[in-house]
Amino acid sequence: MRYLFFTICTIGMLSARAQQGSVVIHDHAGAESLVEKHQYFNEEHNQIPGWRIQVISTPSMTEAKGEKTRVLQQFDNQAFIVFEAPNYKVRLGNYRNRFDAYRDLQDVLSMYPNAFICKDLINVREPQP
Repeated sequence: MRYLFFTICTIGMLSARAQQGSVVIHDHAGAESLVEKHQYFNEEHNQIPGWRIQVISTPSMTEAKGEKTRVLQQFDNQAFIVFEAPNYKVRLGNYRNRFDAYRDLQDVLSMYPNAFICKDLINVREPQP
């Protein structure tokens, strides 16, 4: 019985063949149009998802502006004020990945011990004066 099972399994494995063929991709007419619209949108809005370092959150716009000024003097990076009700948040940098943000966070923590990395829309290129 054991030999019969072994023989059947062996014959089954030898007679089994891998599937062969080709893959055909049918591109719908709208796919290329969507890619073009996506590129146009990114060029127009100049923002993509990324990372920033949040240094402070306060309900006072005056305090947020003062803190932004101090951040710009202290660090060689862009600073932004973001309003998310009810607070104004001062954020630093335009980082495409979390690792670059983390490297700069180590410097920021010496002045702002409660600073942290957060997701935000970042500027793709520098704003024109």
